[in-house]
Amino acid sequence: MTIREALKYAADKLKESSNSYNLDALILLKFVLNKNEVFILSNPEVLIKESDLNKFDNLINKRKEGYPIAYITHHKEFYGFDFYVDESVLIPRPETELLVDTAIKYSKKFDHPKIVDIGTGSGCVAITLSKLLNLKIFASDISSKALKIAKKNAKHLDAQLEFICSDKLLWLDKGVDIIVSNPPYIKKNDYNNLQKEIKYEPKNALIADKNGTAVIGDLIKESKTKCSYLIVEIGYDQEKFVKSFDQFKELIYDYSYLPRVAVFDFTQI
Repeated sequence: MTIREALKYAADKLKESSNSYNLDALILLKFVLNKNEVFILSNPEVLIKESDLNKFDNLINKRKEGYPIAYITHHKEFYGFDFYVDESVLIPRPETELLVDTAIKYSKKFDHPKIVDIGTGSGCVAITLSKLLNLKIFASDISSKALKIAKKNAKHLDAQLEFICSDKLLWLDKGVDIIVSNPPYIKKNDYNNLQKEIKYEPKNALIADKNGTAVIGDLIKESKTKCSYLIVEIGYDQEKFVKSFDQFKELIYDYSYLPRVAVFDFTQI
């Protein structure tokens, strides 16, 4: 089978299960052949050896079942950086880049801002902030498996991070300037309605409670005496909840004009 035939074969098999079937086919073939996109698209008649075709077919079937591409290739781009991911961490999403943008905006209020990332997961937010601001960022997570991935990414990207294994702000006894977090915020009853591929991601990093607001609420309350600004990612239906707090400062909307990042100001307390 040639590269051209393999791409068509994969796209045809993935049509019913993926809206990005052509792109999925290309990514999977690049991964199997360990070649870049230029090689794949400029060499359509190159024959693929049988062992690679077998591997390709296995990955196509995996993807057909909804298994995320990022977990298959162990790569996901975030803010222009390449991150390693596996089932221990959430897959970084473009919307979360707004969390980084907002943290950078508020960091300009301080000469040498001290920033903490709560629930760091893959480390994508903390590492990106470290690279862009040239700062040491403190990154915590309750999952030791997630921290292992974050440490791997920090080493690969040469970022300045200090890691803490702890739940929320229990470990933080000194005041910092900014706390950022992408916490669990999905309602328990909404979980079953999520896309199939999202259910391969760590459940405890997705679901909060019945209303989806428990962790966000805890962070707001705990942050009052521990930081100047809390910047947190929220769910599409949590605008009213975050605006109910006296310390609410502003809301940033994503590319679909859904509420995405909430900022809380504790400087006046």
